[in-house]
Amino acid sequence: MIEKRRTAKKDYIAKKAIDVFSALGYKESSLQDIATKGKFSKAGIYHYFKSKSELLSYILLSNTDSFFNRLEKSLASALKERLNPQETFEKLIRTYADELLSNIKVSLLILRERHQLTGAKKKILTEKERAIFRLIRDRLKHVPERNTKININLASFQIMSMIHWMGYWFDERGTISKKEAINQTIHLAFHGILKIKK
Repeated sequence: MIEKRRTAKKDYIAKKAIDVFSALGYKESSLQDIATKGKFSKAGIYHYFKSKSELLSYILLSNTDSFFNRLEKSLASALKERLNPQETFEKLIRTYADELLSNIKVSLLILRERHQLTGAKKKILTEKERAIFRLIRDRLKHVPERNTKININLASFQIMSMIHWMGYWFDERGTISKKEAINQTIHLAFHGILKIKK
């Protein structure tokens, strides 16, 4: 119970920090900015995090963990439903895009500030990102209709990059819905990697 409350408090501080880092940038932000945003004391932050860098590490690592877990659950669900390889990959990519676009602040923060991590924390984040890449690549390998002349590593990176960059321009208040944006992205990805039937 105590650990649960502690985690909940850390997550609350992290949520406020995400808002501040997104608005001001990591380097320009201070712990006082975060304390003001969350309406708690700066000393309260130090009770859970030793420094601003430790807080950033917590945000990046915990959110990357959650993201990977959601992808694994999506894959497990597809396999349980006995979807064919292409449908399984499509469901995985749809989950990937939906998660990123539902958490744009976090996904952009990871892209913009991941270089701030150093040492062991940087290594951990890199390993987590590699695990996500392998999950995407390995499911793409299972798609029999894919164009085998295309480098599978490059194709995987391109699909992931295309989705990540959507975070910079996508706005649900615009003329295209999140679902439509994801559908078009998947359509483009598949028509770029599948064999064209003549």
